[in-house]
Amino acid sequence: MLPEENVLFRGVSREECRRMMSCFKPEIRKFTAGSIIADFCEPSDKIGIMLSGNAVMVRYDINGVRTIIEALGEQSIFGEYFTFSGAQRNSIEIVAESDCEIMFMHQSEITKRCENACQCHSRVVENLLMLMSEKAISLSERIEVLSQRTIGDKLLSCLKIFEDKTPNGQVPQIPFSTTALSDYLCVNRSALQREMTKLKSEGVLTMYKRKFRLIRRDEDEI
Repeated sequence: MLPEENVLFRGVSREECRRMMSCFKPEIRKFTAGSIIADFCEPSDKIGIMLSGNAVMVRYDINGVRTIIEALGEQSIFGEYFTFSGAQRNSIEIVAESDCEIMFMHQSEITKRCENACQCHSRVVENLLMLMSEKAISLSERIEVLSQRTIGDKLLSCLKIFEDKTPNGQVPQIPFSTTALSDYLCVNRSALQREMTKLKSEGVLTMYKRKFRLIRRDEDEI
């Protein structure tokens, strides 16, 4: 994927994007699966754009308990400004789930006043603010999932969000392994597997590997 295809540069032509790249001074790096792409132990204004691969944003609390905050795929963007975490007692890392290629830029280079006051630069800043808003919405969705009282309700709420975000014509897919999904839902892995088995036996859920389908009760009645 080319940098200009990322949502950060939505509405900016390829020629304008490549001209802006010389101003933003990007750094493109490759990471192998399992490696730490970034951590937020120290303040940083770096922004990362996923050019290829998959990663997860992971939080470790003071006791070392691991929680997955977000799944990051192609075109995803991450950085301190998108973590919404001011707690020093928590450690947040971006960990590669597969081999990844990441483009890093400094947020200060993007938001600084453009000498030419060009429209394309203003558009990128608008896109950056839009992405921050979308991250806030994603955080709200996560709170909705975690506020569910049972493991089954957490799972179904989470799958419904994944389903709603799946483009028309595509099969919804869980962006995590079962272990990672249990970390995302903050539940025991074995208990989550039991709940999945129960929902499948009840005809509420069908799954093949990471692909799934939620079956509504009204569908059964048709």
